[in-house]
Amino acid sequence: MRFDKLWTVARKDLAEFKTNKYVMYSILLMPLLLAVVLPVIYLTPFTMSVGNSSPLDVGNPAAPFEVRVGETITNATLNDTVFDRCELVNVVATNCRFESSNITNSLIRDSFVGNSTLNGSAMFHSNFLNLTTINGAISNSVDVGGTSEDESFLLQFIGFLLIFFVMIPVILPTVMASYSFVGEKLNKSLEPLLATPTTDAELLLGKSASIFIPCMLATWLAFIPFVIIVNFLTSGALGYAPLPDAVWIIGVFLLAPLFCVLSIALNVVVSSKVSDVRASQQIGSVIVLPIVAFFVIALAGLFSLGPEIMLALSGVVLLIDVGIVYLSLKTFQRENILVRWK
Repeated sequence: MRFDKLWTVARKDLAEFKTNKYVMYSILLMPLLLAVVLPVIYLTPFTMSVGNSSPLDVGNPAAPFEVRVGETITNATLNDTVFDRCELVNVVATNCRFESSNITNSLIRDSFVGNSTLNGSAMFHSNFLNLTTINGAISNSVDVGGTSEDESFLLQFIGFLLIFFVMIPVILPTVMASYSFVGEKLNKSLEPLLATPTTDAELLLGKSASIFIPCMLATWLAFIPFVIIVNFLTSGALGYAPLPDAVWIIGVFLLAPLFCVLSIALNVVVSSKVSDVRASQQIGSVIVLPIVAFFVIALAGLFSLGPEIMLALSGVVLLIDVGIVYLSLKTFQRENILVRWK
């Protein structure tokens, strides 16, 4: 393998891509639209419906608290008290703390309720943790122990947007690789190219490198404004910036390049077998379907997009890449291309 010859082929194709407006628009506009427009359109409605899960500033923590343990208290108005394993019925409590208690037909305000049961009671402007409610009403209060259903769905939807950053380096090669050999044929430069003193491997890998470099650069550059916009839109609702996390790092910097290699290998082979750009693009775009299916199944809840799943998928795609690249090198025959092209 002579890398200088490989790089010569790659530089020639990169120079030709710069002169093709259709290719350049595809490389620049699609990642930009996905990175800027999509998060604004899809995340804004979700963030407007999700409340802040940060603990509320309730009561007066400096007040002298009375501690009552294991008592049964009925028909009382209570303030600045800690209740541990108590039974409370028909009480009104303000600036109190409840641990492992049962609260029945009562009103709780500006308090903290943990590991307790709220039965036929109402709670306003309070924080709670591991709370069981039975015919109770909770208003303007925050669960400080976990993520609400709305927040969980918002995080799941953010994870689903990863599909677009996997699809960018899959779709772009269908545009660029389709011009790899078909473009050479249309420009009448195929015969001189195939006659150059390069091996089949150098020719294929050189053309693949010329596609891989701009595709991945466009993907990674688009990831920067995407992270900024997503964090800006969702940090207020979630209380923290969700990106980048381990799943996104694996997806953008490992899985996306592997899918890009797969797309390039398939599209270059298809481009060498057909004589029409549109036919090459249509055949090469089939690779998008299994990616969409994978993420749709994940969004349906059949499995979560955790780091382990992403690493396992990356391993599978890596094995497929090795097989496809090996197959493309074995099946590529420059003599047949010259003979078939008319």
